[in-house]
Amino acid sequence: MSEALLRVEGLKKHFPVRSGVFSRISGYVQAVDGIDFSIARGDTYGLVGESGCGKSTAGYTITRLLSPTEGAVYYQGKNLFDLNAAGIRQARRNIQIVFQDPYSALNPRKSIGDAMKELLAVHGMGRGAEAKEKVREVLQTCGLAPYHYGRYPHEFSGGQRQRIVIARALILNPQFIVADEPISALDVSIQSQIINLLERLQDEFHLTYLFISHDLGVVKHISDTVGVMYLGRLVEEAPKQEFFARPLHPYSKALISAIPVMDPRRKIDRIILSGDVPSPANPPAGCRFHTRCPEAVQRCSIEEPALRCIAADHRVSCHLVEG
Repeated sequence: MSEALLRVEGLKKHFPVRSGVFSRISGYVQAVDGIDFSIARGDTYGLVGESGCGKSTAGYTITRLLSPTEGAVYYQGKNLFDLNAAGIRQARRNIQIVFQDPYSALNPRKSIGDAMKELLAVHGMGRGAEAKEKVREVLQTCGLAPYHYGRYPHEFSGGQRQRIVIARALILNPQFIVADEPISALDVSIQSQIINLLERLQDEFHLTYLFISHDLGVVKHISDTVGVMYLGRLVEEAPKQEFFARPLHPYSKALISAIPVMDPRRKIDRIILSGDVPSPANPPAGCRFHTRCPEAVQRCSIEEPALRCIAADHRVSCHLVEG
């Protein structure tokens, strides 16, 4: 197994809830509540779960776009949360993010070329004609033409904008990229093109990805390891083949059963979860999934299960799984 490029330990991100005339803190939204995982150099870690489970917040906190409440993120052995402003700027050369909505991620008042040239100037990686040439090269690498350099975001389609956002992330020669639902805002016909682009760039530039998505079909295609989040916690983690062949957590089983099947003759036993996702401001006691779990027993509502190693590289947080 390759060495870990990035290691997350006990990561928490809680947002204060304010109420009353004086806006006093009355509680906290536990968006991310103590997760641990690592990503090997050159691998893709697929982080999945329903909307609101905290996976995007985890990605933003790992990249220091949000300040953590607790925990540590080690990149090449250094804790990113201990870095000063200069250290963070240096780390940002190696750690980039691709956002879900490519249009809102781009400055509508700047041409694509000027925005990317500015990024190079800020990090001292080129100016003038040298920077202009580098931007054009990266645009071509991501499937765009050199003449797109002077155009503005509104002149591009959704797929082209996402290619631009990927090119912008690539311009600083990073080693690690957080891809936050990079295809969910795109037409189905364009999604495969972006996935193929990400895979090609990974091979060409030896990139490591944290791929955040709610689409297990895509995660099955692109990931090496899969982590499942529910209500701020990691409930299962396993290598891709092991995860899809032998899911152990009831929530993972429900997610996998919802993957669309192309063959209409093939019958799938769908697992329909009852109820709504509880509020992260007031998560249930015990196992956070027990209020919707079809297999829950009394112990699940009282005692919170630990994330245990069941087999080689396969961890699960469930009382009903024997290890």
